Amino acid sequence: MASKLPIVSIVGRQNVGKSTLFNAIIKDKKSIVDPVPGLTRDIISHSVIHNNIGFILSDTPGLDISSSAELSAEIIANAQLHLSKSSLIILLLEAPDLDSFDFELANIVRKINIPVIVAVNKIDSNEKMEYLPNFYELGFNELIPISALRRFNVNLLLDNITRLLPVKKTSIPEPDIKIAIIGRPNSGKSTLLNSFIGYQRSIVSDIPGTTRDSVDETFSYHGKTIQIIDTAGIRKKSKISENIEFYSLTRTIDSIKRCDIAIHLIDATVGLTENDKKISDEIIKSGKPVIIAINKWDCLEKDHKTFNEFKDKLIFKFYRAADFPIISISAKNKLRIDKLLQTALMLKEKSTRRIDTPTLNRIIAEIKNKARIPQLGETIKVYYAVQTETMPPRFKFFVNNEKNFRKDTIRYFEKALKEELDMEGLPVIIEIEGKKRDKKNKN
Repeated sequence: MASKLPIVSIVGRQNVGKSTLFNAIIKDKKSIVDPVPGLTRDIISHSVIHNNIGFILSDTPGLDISSSAELSAEIIANAQLHLSKSSLIILLLEAPDLDSFDFELANIVRKINIPVIVAVNKIDSNEKMEYLPNFYELGFNELIPISALRRFNVNLLLDNITRLLPVKKTSIPEPDIKIAIIGRPNSGKSTLLNSFIGYQRSIVSDIPGTTRDSVDETFSYHGKTIQIIDTAGIRKKSKISENIEFYSLTRTIDSIKRCDIAIHLIDATVGLTENDKKISDEIIKSGKPVIIAINKWDCLEKDHKTFNEFKDKLIFKFYRAADFPIISISAKNKLRIDKLLQTALMLKEKSTRRIDTPTLNRIIAEIKNKARIPQLGETIKVYYAVQTETMPPRFKFFVNNEKNFRKDTIRYFEKALKEELDMEGLPVIIEIEGKKRDKKNKN
């Protein structure tokens, strides 16, 4: 179930500044901006509040995309389907003059029969105002001159949006959980997003790298509001040869940072690659809870041993995978999609738990007494421990000598705490503080 906020869609030819205007309105560089025509393929959305009225702003692909371009039919069909669900359209034109396709665009938006605001971009001086009369030929009575790049008249545009919205909502609900779908190009991220929300929101194709921006969609699941972020696939840095790929990687890392839970999608037909390991490293570095989803499971010949064998190979190649829930799925056939969402909600709940100090210290004493701990030099002692943060859980150990707490020792405590506190899938961070000794001046 999508958000009930009204949708405002920016429509225009390629490269007239739609993504620049989108970023100017949301005051963030969420949509990729580059001189390359046809850069936006998916519909990028973001919630906006202006004059205490909320709406969803969407950046759509240029509808004049060449019929010979990759995915042109799918991109245009997806954009037109989205427009039919919009409450208001911003038709963005570009100074100094009309293009032949602008007339076709005007006819497209008229047929949709919803309010239209016509904005003429790249007018940022009194001298350029003389271009405005050129655009009345389209037959619209009111034109708003703007400069998306310099944010000229953006507030005037927002005033008109909120005035013309047929349904006015005064608040934007915060989602209960934000989930980012991360993975290599062509691992099935957009298919999984579409399976979650029940209709084709992202362009799905066998062409690697179809999704370039991070795409957000909100829906309801068992009374919870879930925001899904479908990210551009992370490629090896050696293959990032153009600005578009660099920006896609940057957007993906930003998406990881702002999510609550990351789903790392691995292609079952390919297995774990070096690129997958790098993706996992980025997620782990961010301190986010992780679910490893083995996609395209329906494409494998299997028996009752297949999953365990696949899982063992995965952990052998990447030992950190043992820390996370591993679920086999088929995004295309919606196999175990429900389990994926339930696991994500469970991890979010666990990540917000706070362990009281007496319980924590009792558990640490039990861990220490259970087995031999990796040691260096003198006996390891944990005098006291406290949880300092949640999401991710962070603990501080006050110890006798911090030099004794090597990486393998800290790793031992991390794994033991996860087991004792039922924190599988969560990153557990342990900080060590050694005993402070008073320094006395020697006479």
